[in-house]
Amino acid sequence: MTIALALFADAVFGLGVALQQRAALEVPQEHALRVGLLTRLVRRPMWLLGLGCEIGGFALHAAALARGSLVLVQPLLTLDLVFTLAIAAAWSHRRLSARDWAAVACTIFGVSAFLVAAAPTEQSTATSDATGWLLCVASVVPVATVAAVWAMRCRGVKRAALLAVAGGVANGFMAVLTKAFADKLDDGVGATFSSWQPYALVPAGILAILLIQSAYQSGHPTIVLPTMNVIDPLVSTLIGATLFGETIASGGGRTVAVAASVAVMLTGLIVLGRNPLVTGDDQRMAEVAQ
Repeated sequence: MTIALALFADAVFGLGVALQQRAALEVPQEHALRVGLLTRLVRRPMWLLGLGCEIGGFALHAAALARGSLVLVQPLLTLDLVFTLAIAAAWSHRRLSARDWAAVACTIFGVSAFLVAAAPTEQSTATSDATGWLLCVASVVPVATVAAVWAMRCRGVKRAALLAVAGGVANGFMAVLTKAFADKLDDGVGATFSSWQPYALVPAGILAILLIQSAYQSGHPTIVLPTMNVIDPLVSTLIGATLFGETIASGGGRTVAVAASVAVMLTGLIVLGRNPLVTGDDQRMAEVAQ
C-alpha cells in the first residue's frame, strides 16, 4: 500500500509539475523570490490547476509517509518526471523516441534496484528530541537561504541551478515535516493541532512553493528539474536516517549495488529533465511556429 500511494502521488505530482512549470515560465524573472510571483501565478488557470494537483499529491504523499519511512518513500518520488513525460506526450500527441524510453527505463530500473539493494527501513516513528530538530533546522535553513540569496546575484544557468538547490532542499525538508505531521495524526486531531508540527508545516510549505516556482521561472528547466529531483530525496533521506534513525543496508556488494543503481537513476533523470516535453520547450516552439 505504501508503494502504491507513493506511485499515485508521483502521477499527480507529475501532472502538477507539467502545469506549474509551463505557467511559471510566462512570468518575468524580476519577480523571482517575491510574493508578487505568487500573486501573478494565482491569476493563471493552468497554474491553479497545477496547484490543485500539488495539493492532491501532497495528501497522497502524506498518506504514504504515514505508512512508510522517508528512506523508502522519497526515492520513489524521483519517478514523477516519468509521469510528467507521459502526461506531456499524451497532451501533445507526441510519440516517445528510443532515447526517451531508455531514460524512462534507466530511471525506473535505478529506483527499483536501489530499493532492492538498499533494503530501506519500512517503518519510522518520526520522533526526535528538541536538540535533534534544532540541529536539523540549523543544517537545512542556511543551505537553502545561501543558495537562494546567491541565486539573486546571478543570471542564467547558475541562477537556475542555485534556485533548484534551494527548492530541492526546501522540498526535502517539507517531506520530513510532512512525515512528522502524518505520524502525529495517529494521536488524534486534538493532540495533532496542539503540537508544533502543523504550524511549522504551513509557513515551510509557503516558502517551499516560492522557491520552487522561482526555480521553474528561471528559464532553464533542463537544469532545474533534474537538480530538484535529486536534491529533494537526498535531503529527506539523509534527515530520515540521522533524525529518525531510519536505515538502509550497506557494506560489501550492497554498497556497490546502491551506488550503481543511483548512477543509473541519475542518468535517466538527467535525460528526462532535458526532454522538451518535460521542460515545456515543446509549447514554446509551437508558439513560435504559429
